[in-house]
Amino acid sequence: MPSDVKKDPNATAPTDSVETTPIEPPSVKLIVRLFLIPSVIVALAVGVMFLIGMMAGSPSSFEDALGRLKRPGGGRTADWLVGPGSKQRYIDAKTLVDKMKAGMTGAERIEIGKDLTDILDNFTQEKEGDVRHFLLLALGRTWQIEPRKDGETDEQFNARLMNSTAAVESRQHVIQTTLKYADSTEIRSRKAAVLSMMYWAGRPEVKTLLPRLIAIVRDPKQDLDVRMAAATVLGPLGDRDPAVIDALQWAMRNADEREIELVWDSALSLAQMDQADVSDTILQLLDRTYLSTIKYYDRESDPKNPAMRLLSEQEQQRILINAMIGAAHLKSSPAVQAAITKLTASDPSPRVRAQGAQLGYSPKKT
Repeated sequence: MPSDVKKDPNATAPTDSVETTPIEPPSVKLIVRLFLIPSVIVALAVGVMFLIGMMAGSPSSFEDALGRLKRPGGGRTADWLVGPGSKQRYIDAKTLVDKMKAGMTGAERIEIGKDLTDILDNFTQEKEGDVRHFLLLALGRTWQIEPRKDGETDEQFNARLMNSTAAVESRQHVIQTTLKYADSTEIRSRKAAVLSMMYWAGRPEVKTLLPRLIAIVRDPKQDLDVRMAAATVLGPLGDRDPAVIDALQWAMRNADEREIELVWDSALSLAQMDQADVSDTILQLLDRTYLSTIKYYDRESDPKNPAMRLLSEQEQQRILINAMIGAAHLKSSPAVQAAITKLTASDPSPRVRAQGAQLGYSPKKT
């Protein structure tokens, strides 16, 4: 650094008598180069970003999103190219999901249930997979039970379940719409409808959904992703129902090597219902060595040429995290609990360790 250079003690200080060279003022050309041109470039860049933002859409209110989704639009400019209108519909559909997480009154839930059903039936198309995906998830959230609050009495909690005649009728209507899209010709819509059923946990209407979910899991002609979604949803909804347990066990026994993910999802759902007989499978999902050597049937990288391949590091982390969440309910297996504790203490991934800590595990826990 210049300040670190030692000065010569014999050097003489400059005096006022030393002549200085006058500084020439900057020319107009120099000012243009230094200030004006960069300012123009910045202004153009900001303008371009503003236009892109307008084309892509922006976050909006819940009411605005509902209103726009009821208007025509969202067409593709080519067979695969998504235009600004389609992008905005995607953003609006996602807005509905995000906004609904804050909670709603009974009257709001009834009205939103009507609006979402109307939009799905009359203002979306089969090719709008992403839009329908978010709309179906939002429909599932319409009657989701909010978690019990600290200090809340049974009477207060039951009041929030909203069991008026109008509310019950609304829930039945939403259920029927969900079941209809579970039979859609479009795979993404079927999968989204199945996943949306997860939000019905704790509602008596779950009994209406279980037979359809069981049938999907047991149907080898059904798309594998949809079967995997159904197996995943049966965990939080099954409540140790014998028919649910039997269906998941059947799926594990009858899956071939290309359906290994169905085996994993079924095992995790059985673990959530504390079924000790899946401990061996769960221990594999909590084992880095196993995950680094096992192959799964990759249908996404090249849909026209699916093939068996090894899991990436990110995929291994995702499986470990999901396994920890599901296996935390498997209290009947000390070996599983010990495996989660070990991952929390020493797994190389900070995400995996953080998940274990979030679930309440620590190196000292046995």
